[in-house]
Amino acid sequence: MSESNGTDRTPEPRYLSRRRLLVGLGASAVTFGLAACAPGTTGNNTSSSSASGSSTPSSSNSSASSTGSTGSSSDTGTSTAAPEPLSGKVAFWTINLKAGFEDYINGMIKAFQTQHPGVSIEWTDVPGDQIDAKLLAAIASSDVPDAVNMWNDSISGVSGKLADLSTLLSADELSDYQPGLLNPFKIDGRQVAIPWYHGGMPVMIYQKSVLAKVSSFNPEQPPQTYDEALNLAQSIYDTTKVYGTALIPRDDIMSYYGIKMISDDKTKAAFATPEGAAVFEHFKKAYTDKGLAPGSVSNQGVPPEYIDNGKVGFAINSPAWLANVKKNAPQIYGDIDIAPAPMSTGGKYLLTEIQTLVVPSASKNPKAGAAFIQFITNAENQLAFCKLVPIFPSSIKAGEDAFFSEKTDDSLDTKAKLMIGKNLPKLEYIQYGTTHDSELGKVFRTGAADYLTGSQSAAAALAAIADKWNTILAG
Repeated sequence: MSESNGTDRTPEPRYLSRRRLLVGLGASAVTFGLAACAPGTTGNNTSSSSASGSSTPSSSNSSASSTGSTGSSSDTGTSTAAPEPLSGKVAFWTINLKAGFEDYINGMIKAFQTQHPGVSIEWTDVPGDQIDAKLLAAIASSDVPDAVNMWNDSISGVSGKLADLSTLLSADELSDYQPGLLNPFKIDGRQVAIPWYHGGMPVMIYQKSVLAKVSSFNPEQPPQTYDEALNLAQSIYDTTKVYGTALIPRDDIMSYYGIKMISDDKTKAAFATPEGAAVFEHFKKAYTDKGLAPGSVSNQGVPPEYIDNGKVGFAINSPAWLANVKKNAPQIYGDIDIAPAPMSTGGKYLLTEIQTLVVPSASKNPKAGAAFIQFITNAENQLAFCKLVPIFPSSIKAGEDAFFSEKTDDSLDTKAKLMIGKNLPKLEYIQYGTTHDSELGKVFRTGAADYLTGSQSAAAALAAIADKWNTILAG
């Protein structure tokens, strides 16, 4: 699942990179794991009692799931016939959840099987490094599971092999997901995935002793845009000779500026514009003038100058980074605080990481599979999961629970939870919807780093990156 063992510094690009979150949801109280799928089943129906919080849904959610929404319209989800009871086996795949959350998963399995006596859930948990290859092999063989937890960046590449969930779930069952997290997974008019959990919006993590010396910084009014963040970074260096932060103009940051990244038909790059060049130029000036640390362009994951070693004034990253600092640099941890990160021009916090659930179109039991993933992601079950580990829900109702708004202590973890909980409606998952999203992001980040250290003009650098994108998209 992760390239970190829980003690190494976690890589920075795209905040916590998609596949580089700390190993195992149970490994740290402030980290979350990523789940996906693998072939085969184990018949594990132990359904152990859950002291760690399995959740049984309310009667309203129960009645919705019990139908499986059979006979629904693909456009509206409106029921056209009385549904038959759910029955049969549902093969359910996750990745690296069993070690820390076996009781929680088994609790949901037991609750669902109690509501649907004709259904048998067979859960398989798979090592993360096997996921992609095994998923592709399963799809190729048509021997697929019925309910699958997938990496968000794997969805677009196999979207044509995933069932349209709007034909399996009603409009009412889909109405509780945050629109900004659900709608991006409607690809070519088909709802191919539903969102599950995520790590929340990025936050600004800063050194209090450094920022206290910068008169322009007000913790109650932190930078609202990335331009303001760059200006603050420069003020930090000019005042303290500590590098302001470590950033490059990644593709997701370009989206924060409102730069259109790809054409509507997903065949051409769209960012090589005067507006895109202006963003690059501002970053280049900040890099040249040392507002941005020289290691910002490092391709090793974590810049050599970062918040955990006290060599930058602030970082913009997932709140899960707090665990790294607390464990590996307690002296720094005692000097840090957090504030909201910059927002997009549209007033959103853009997510590049979110866990999803899907039903492969070759599933032998798609109705029960869809009912089960809706059950997993209902408000009660998502809230129960969030109480086990600091993750955040895609369910609107779960996000409105007092758990995300009540202050229980003065810790940074609680402050982050309240900050993120307040802003859950402002989250929006961004993706390009191509089979090459990960490669496009990597190419853009490499080109941006090369521009900061090179002699090309911003326009020429963006044109070169766009040419590479166009080649990839044409492939």
